[in-house]
Amino acid sequence: MKVTQQNKAFFFGNTPFGNKEMDVKERIAMKKQLHQKEAVRIVSTANKTEKRTDRVVEERREEISRLLEENKEANACVKEYRQKMAQAKEEYGIEDDSQEQKDLELLQKAYDIQKHGSSHGQLTEEEEARLKEMGEMTEYQKLCMEAYGQADFYKTTIERNNLKIAGEAAAVRMIGIERLKEHGMVDAQVAKEKIMAAASDEAIAMMVEDVQKNVDEKAEEIQEAAEERKEEKEEEKKRKKKRKKKKEEEEKRLEAAQADKSESEAAAEAIRENAQNLTQQAVDSEDVMRDVDNEMKKLMQQQKLLEEDLKGLSLDVVR
Repeated sequence: MKVTQQNKAFFFGNTPFGNKEMDVKERIAMKKQLHQKEAVRIVSTANKTEKRTDRVVEERREEISRLLEENKEANACVKEYRQKMAQAKEEYGIEDDSQEQKDLELLQKAYDIQKHGSSHGQLTEEEEARLKEMGEMTEYQKLCMEAYGQADFYKTTIERNNLKIAGEAAAVRMIGIERLKEHGMVDAQVAKEKIMAAASDEAIAMMVEDVQKNVDEKAEEIQEAAEERKEEKEEEKKRKKKRKKKKEEEEKRLEAAQADKSESEAAAEAIRENAQNLTQQAVDSEDVMRDVDNEMKKLMQQQKLLEEDLKGLSLDVVR
């Protein structure tokens, strides 16, 4: 929307709100008067809406009353036709267990099914066969079937009216619920306008605006903090998942390292045992060689002694 020079003059020129020479209290008083007029306008509009709603509710309630009255008359007609059928039964001397009465009841059942559909049941094969072989209706049956049809018309009217009554009652309830909601909105708006109208200076208006601003900012901060906490929880969840996965991998590596260590230790143990066996064999070999040397020395000593003895014997022989 473009603001023309004329509009600027209206808002910021020599108007009551644009006149810098006007006393602040006077300007606030004029603003207060405007707010009061706005409150009156809102209340007046709300009252007109309430009156229109009242008329609608009254019309629906009148319709419900009319339908109830119509049902009352229809019930009286149904009762009247039932009395006619009972009177005809008495005049013709029809017993309850007579074939003529049973055939009448079958005719009435067939009428209901034909008129209102399967909601009144279905004819069995025996009943259909009996209808075919029944022939012409008796005078008693004709009279009763005529009265039965008239009574059914009024019963159908009552059922249709009951549906309408239920619909009208539901509409009245819904209007009441919506009216409660609208009352709440109107009361809030009127309360707001009263607060603004009761303001004695511009500071109160500024305080109200500042409070509202602070509330909005605080709400935004809370929302942002909630979102940040949600993101932090998500990140923490991811980190926990990563730590869990890393821990599982480390445990697997540890298990593999322990398995390798066990194999290495087993191999080292085998090497140590083999070295010990070889060492023992070497020691045993040295002992054997030492014994051989000793035996050789003994043999050589004995041989030397033998040679000396032989020399002695030779000398003795020569002599």
